[in-house]
Formats: sequence, C-alpha cells, structure tokens
Amino acid sequence: MTNKPLALGNLLRQSHTSYIWLVVSMLLIAGTFRAARWNTNDVFVSDMGGYYLYLPSAFLTDDLGNGEWVRAASMRVRPDQDPVGNMVTLPNGKVVFKFTMGMAVAYAPFFFLARAIYYLQGIRATTGYEPVYQYAVTLGCVAYVLLGLWVLGLELRRYFDDHIAALTLLVITLGSNLFTYGSFEALMSHGTLLLLNTLLLRYSRRWYSETGQWRDALWLGLVGGLMILIRPSEVMLMAVPVLWGLSSWAAVSERLRFWQQRWNQVLLLLALTLLIGGQQLIFWRLVGGQWLVPFYKGETFHFDSPHVLDGVFSFRKGWLVYSPLMALALLGIGWVRRWAAPVWLLLIAVVPLYFYVTFCWWNWEYGGSYGGRALISLYPLLAFGMAAFWQRWLRPGRLVWAPMLLLLLGVSLIQNYEYLIGLISCCDMTWAKYKAHFMMLGWPK
Repeated sequence: MTNKPLALGNLLRQSHTSYIWLVVSMLLIAGTFRAARWNTNDVFVSDMGGYYLYLPSAFLTDDLGNGEWVRAASMRVRPDQDPVGNMVTLPNGKVVFKFTMGMAVAYAPFFFLARAIYYLQGIRATTGYEPVYQYAVTLGCVAYVLLGLWVLGLELRRYFDDHIAALTLLVITLGSNLFTYGSFEALMSHGTLLLLNTLLLRYSRRWYSETGQWRDALWLGLVGGLMILIRPSEVMLMAVPVLWGLSSWAAVSERLRFWQQRWNQVLLLLALTLLIGGQQLIFWRLVGGQWLVPFYKGETFHFDSPHVLDGVFSFRKGWLVYSPLMALALLGIGWVRRWAAPVWLLLIAVVPLYFYVTFCWWNWEYGGSYGGRALISLYPLLAFGMAAFWQRWLRPGRLVWAPMLLLLLGVSLIQNYEYLIGLISCCDMTWAKYKAHFMMLGWPK
C-alpha cells in the first residue's frame, strides 16, 4: 500500500504505472488514426454529430433556435447523414437539439483551437466541419481519456502496489471496450465520463482526507455538474462524494459531523452541481422558449423489465462477452475492503444500481455500439475491484495467470479491431455471426 504523496518527477522515473500509461497512450492514438473515418467525413455523425451541433450553430452559423444553416453545413460534408434526427422542433416553431449540451462543452476548447488555426491561416469563414475541426475535437477527446487514465493510476497507487496499479490500467484499457471508446469512438461521451468519474473519486478523497478544503468542494461541484450535463443518468454517481469512506457506523457519525462543520462547502458543492447541470434547462428556455423539452420523446426506462442478463452476457451486446477481463473487477470487490476500504461501500451500493438502471433503458443495446458502452462510467470504481483481485492473487514469481491474461487481452484487442472493421456488427450481432467471425483479422474473400 502506498500513501506517500506522488511527485510527478518520481512517477516518471520510478513507476511501472507511467510506463504502462505511455504504452496504452501510444496504442490508443494509433487506434484513433487507424480508423477510416478520416477519409469519409465520418466524425461528426450520429450521436457525436448531435452533441456537436451546439458549437457551429452558436459560434459559426449563428442559427440557434432554427438550425437551418448548421444542418446545411453538415449535409454538405455528409449528404447521406441528415442531422434533422438530432433536432427537436417545438410547438412554437423553435428548433433545439436532441442531446444535452455537456459534450459540446467538453468539445469546446478544441473547437476554438481549430477555429484559431483557421483564423491564423487567414480563413475567416468556416462551418465547423472542416478537417482541422475533426482532428482537433477527436484528439482532444482522446486526451481526456489519457488524462483520466493518468489520474486513475495515481489514485490506485495510493492503495495498491505500483505494479498492481500498472497491470490494472493495462487490463482496463486494452482488455475492455474502453479501447474502442478511447480511440476511434472517442467523441462519444464515455471516455470523457471516464475522466470525470475519476476526478470525482479523486476530489472526494481529497475533500474528506485533506482537512476539507474549499477547492475540493469547488471541484466536486464542477465535475458533478458537468457529468449530469453530459448524461443526466450520471446523477447516480453523485453517490460517490456521499458514500466515500463510509466503512463503519462510526464513520457515518463522523461524516454527518463533517458536513455540519462545513455546511457552507456542502452548499457550494450542491449549488455548483445544480447550476452547471441545470444549464440545459436555461438553454431550452432562452432558445426554445420553454423550460422542459421532450428531447428523448418516446424513449424511456422500463424499471419493471430490466435486461441485465442480456446486457452483460448476450452475444448481441453483452458486456462480458466483449470485455471478458472485466469479470475480474467484479470478483475483486470481495477483497477491496482489505486494501481500499473507502471505496468498498461505493462498489457494493452503486455498481448494482448502475447496472440495473442502465439495462432498464428501453433500448438496452444502446443503438450502434460495442459491448455495454454505458458501463464505462463505472470503470474508475471497478478499477479498485480489478486491483484488489490482482493484489490478492498475483504473487512474484508465479506466472499461472500470465497465459490466461495474455489470451484474454489478445481476444479483447482483436474483438475491438473486429468492431472497427465491421466484423462485429454495431447493431445486430448474433451467436452465429460471432462464431463465424471469431478471431478474424479481416473480411473473408
């Protein structure tokens, strides 16, 4: 167990975790550029195109509330992808966007960077769909994933041996669907939420263990609000700053005293979370003329008909079929309390709830996607389960786990690649298709 402050210089010089982070960073960047989408303008399309609409509409085409010009700009790039499906026409004739604005906020620094690059080149008029915008926003989202993994490595090393933290990062990145959503699907929300959920864990720990600083309460409010603005269902993970560190009844009493003594920090945290998360309501009111918009009209949760078993085990989209090594993270929860007691209750309480709610969504498959993508938000928490498993069972000189680990890492990487090239279907996978294409690296001639 490592509790000493981790200096960046020492980390770079001495940490196995930093070496693994460099390796997975290079592989994720390579995967990003391996995708054929750069040659087919296949970047701002589907959900990703819906997230992005806010930026060109607000800052380039100036048609918020209408959407006519940004729609035309998008269709010039991809005439087969009409973004009207990502727009909602209100009874008063105003047009707003189907998806919440959180990912547009996350894209914004890289959007403005691309705009500045064109401006310096003397190109004043752009639509937001030119190549530099595509590259800048995509690589920016990959950077979010890499930052999230870096911070996660730092947090794991506070509780587990360095080589265990390194192995955990390796397995979670290369042995799961995170490889897809951290590279060629990085514009989806999941990689960004991985970063935010990691920061939520980090600032929860700091707030409670480092004398309750204002800055940590501030960061918790900012991070929590942005999570909800990106994906409203992430409100479930706001249990993290509530339950962090509660490992006994005595800890509950101490927590209540902590909140009472720092009531003003608690109010700041709650106010920021509500203010940032509520920006969507303000946008709808200013642009659409009403506070609430049926942005997922006809789409809802069916809490009486969950598909947890399908979501985890089916060949159609089953999480553990396409990320088999993540089963170790679930098994490892049994040993978390021994090494990382502050997260034990979170794993026991939040993980089952998140699984249940996720697979109560009417479309439990989550459209064109790869293997339970919505669960990536849990990976920062599950990383502690994974690390506890390795800390318990991995012993120096014992290589009994090496063949299984290498085999399943290979299976996971090949399956991620098969999804990239279409051998694993985004939408209608079956056991027959899975078996026919198992471990193939290219389409049969």
